[in-house]
Amino acid sequence: MLNPNADDLKKDVPPPKRRFRFGFSRRSMLPGMAALLLVILVGLVIHASYRNADKYYLNFAAGALEIWQGTFSPGGKKRILIMPGVQKPTDIQAVYTKKMVFPLAFNFYISKAEALMADKGMPDFFGIKSYLNRALSFATTEEHRQTAHVRLNQIDRMILFYKADVAATKGTRSGLEAALDYLDQAAALNPDEIETELIKKKKASIHKLLETL
Repeated sequence: MLNPNADDLKKDVPPPKRRFRFGFSRRSMLPGMAALLLVILVGLVIHASYRNADKYYLNFAAGALEIWQGTFSPGGKKRILIMPGVQKPTDIQAVYTKKMVFPLAFNFYISKAEALMADKGMPDFFGIKSYLNRALSFATTEEHRQTAHVRLNQIDRMILFYKADVAATKGTRSGLEAALDYLDQAAALNPDEIETELIKKKKASIHKLLETL
């Protein structure tokens, strides 16, 4: 009976699987590599979405200038403001930044507030404050924020002056005291020199009326 020699036995033995260091085979590494690739892809999508959300666009249609903002997605965008009556820029760029387009919206709402203040008769205080607060939401500089706050304080002082006059016309002690309270609130809203003098005169006249009571 023939005995196989050593060379024949070596041929019949399958070669050992190739393993990486630490004893991991290529097959066992595939799920980990796939998971790592998925994490990288998700990270790239999120990064692209953040960058897209910082992009702004201008579009002129039907006599109105529109502001569009990129959405939190790699390529989407949505319209955030329509500004009727605003002239079309001479050259519309492909992409804008917030600091480039927000001043357009700020000035738009400031002009709307000024138009309401210029109307004859009783001013639309609610509408004016609404426009000023919208302008404030588009302020990108300290100067713009100061402008909006100054005008908001001006409207609040006008409202308080009106309330003080209405309360004082009642001629009662409670009405006169309420009028003084309204004037004190107006004095706390940084009035100019003319308004400060007006507040002093109004308070002096009210105090005289209280003495007569």
